Amino acid sequence: MPSVISITAQRSVMRVSALLGAVLCLSGCKLIDQKTFNPQAGKPPVPYIPPQPPGPPPVPPLLQVVAGTPSEEWRVPVETMVKKALQSKANILFTVKCLVPSSGLPDHDRSALTDLVKTDGQAMVEALTEAGAPPGQVEITAMPDSSVTKPVVRVYVR
Repeated sequence: MPSVISITAQRSVMRVSALLGAVLCLSGCKLIDQKTFNPQAGKPPVPYIPPQPPGPPPVPPLLQVVAGTPSEEWRVPVETMVKKALQSKANILFTVKCLVPSSGLPDHDRSALTDLVKTDGQAMVEALTEAGAPPGQVEITAMPDSSVTKPVVRVYVR
């Protein structure tokens, strides 16, 4: 018959081995916590910032002429446009914009702009003044523009 001390020692060894077995088994398991059901739990919320609303659309030109178009095709509409514009507002400003496609080469853009201003831009300014627009109310600008595919002359009013 085993003694009481040996039985107690066996029981404590069994308890320790059962506890070690449970610890080893549980160490391989993933414990259940709040992130088990929601991976975003515990992270601070990120507020949604909506994008800026689009700006107003650009003001369309009153008239657009592709470079090289014969003046006989656009002179009559220019005269009509100038007369109507001056009737609605006496101190209206006519802005002639000469635009060429941007090539990325400053020298090429500069020479293309110079040619466009000397030919079609100057012809448009002369047509505006001949139609009745005072020379002080006509201005001309030139710039490369990546949105155009061909050289154009646009007339804006303010």
